[in-house]
Formats: sequence, structure tokens, C-alpha cells
Amino acid sequence: MGGERELRIWRLSWPEFANLLGDTDLVILPVGVVEAHGPHLPLGTDFMLPERLAQDLAPRLNAAVAPAIPYGVVGSLSAYPGTMGISQSTLESLLFEVLRAFAENGFDRVILINGHGGSEHVAAIKSATRRAWRELGVRTVVVHWWIYAETLARESMGGGHAAGVEAAAVMAAYPELVKTGRPAAREVYRVREGIEPFPAPGSVLLYRDQPADVPSEEVSREFYSKLLDSLAAELERVLDGWDYQEIPIGEGVEEEG
Repeated sequence: MGGERELRIWRLSWPEFANLLGDTDLVILPVGVVEAHGPHLPLGTDFMLPERLAQDLAPRLNAAVAPAIPYGVVGSLSAYPGTMGISQSTLESLLFEVLRAFAENGFDRVILINGHGGSEHVAAIKSATRRAWRELGVRTVVVHWWIYAETLARESMGGGHAAGVEAAAVMAAYPELVKTGRPAAREVYRVREGIEPFPAPGSVLLYRDQPADVPSEEVSREFYSKLLDSLAAELERVLDGWDYQEIPIGEGVEEEG
């Protein structure tokens, strides 16, 4: 985060944190899992990338950054050594308690950057964030970053687990952790509709015909920069909408156009 103000709350003393609260009521929470990502990407990919995105977005949005939640619900890749998961109910409870702690500390707006797409994992996030609004009045926006990123990626990049935009993001953020630019064919499984193996027979999962190769560092950095710019603009629109909702009743609002 260079010479900019420290926004990572775990690195602040409590007086420094109190001063930060005077400037923002917005916090970014990275969430992911510990899970196999081919032989070429780290087990922590799903929480390391949200953490990096959070730290890069925070100065643009004047947001604090909370410590990442690295454990979530894992399923089809549970046969691989190093994959570690918790139950859906545990994740849901943990997320809600963390959101409540945010509210108690003065954060009532939360950007949750999620790095894992398992259905039970996503369901836990949705349930916890909906409950946080109903019971605590905490506004949340959940960013499933890799889904959003696919709309920005080059056609040849695409999505996939441990491939495509995910591999490109690791190459851009942590190039020293990419073990090879091309995982072995036996590690790659092309998912086909109507065939559902469990656990998955590969730790690189492709959902359409595309190469499993990791994009070059130059291409990856270009992609990551575009992703940051686009996400920042989209999240600013969300924050502006929330600001508008909080205008006191009866106070005049200037119409655009």
C-alpha cells in the first residue's frame, strides 16, 4: 500500500483505529477457502486474491480493510491434500458475527470480496449478509470477483478453476507463487453437462473449451489493472446509491439533468 495511509485494521493500534473511524464507515472483508488450485497455484488462492483486491481498492474507496476469513465451504476438491473446509452453518454464523462486530465498531457498510464459488459457500454468505441488514442495519455488497472479471477478460482467457482469470490474477499479484505456466494434462478436467463426478478428477477445472495455460505476466498485469479500475467504478456507484438512501426525509434532492 506504498506510502499511503495504513488502512489494514490489524496493523493499527486502537487509537489509530479510532482515528480511522472518524474518516470512514466502510470496511472491505475478504473471504475465501483453502483449496487445491492445480499444481501451479497456491492453496490460498481463494482468499489471497480477495485480500489483494481489498488492499488495492481500499485507498480508492476510502475504506478500511479487515483481516481475511480464509476458511469456507469446500466440496468437489476435498480429495486433494491441503484442502480444508468448514460447514455451511459454521461459515454463516462466523460471517454474521463478524458483521455484527463491524457494526459495533462503527462500520455499517461492508464490501465483501469473495473468492470461492461453491454453492453452499455462496449460500452462507448470502444468508449472513441478508440477516445483517435485517437485524443490524448493515449494508453489504458481495463481489464474486472472478465472475465479474470474466466480462473484462480477453476471449482466450475465460474463467475456470485455477485457470483463466483466476490464474491471471495470481500471476499479476503473486508471480513468484506460480509454479508453471502450463499444468499437466492429467491435472485438467473439462466439466461436461450431464456428467457429475465427485470428488473432482482434476484440480484445474474448465467450464468451456479454452486453454489451461497461465497468461503471461504482461497480459495478467494488464487484466488486473483493468479489473481494479472497473471494480472501483462499480463499487462507487453502489456507495453513491447508499448515500442517496440516507438523505433525511424532507430534505431537498437536486435532480440530475
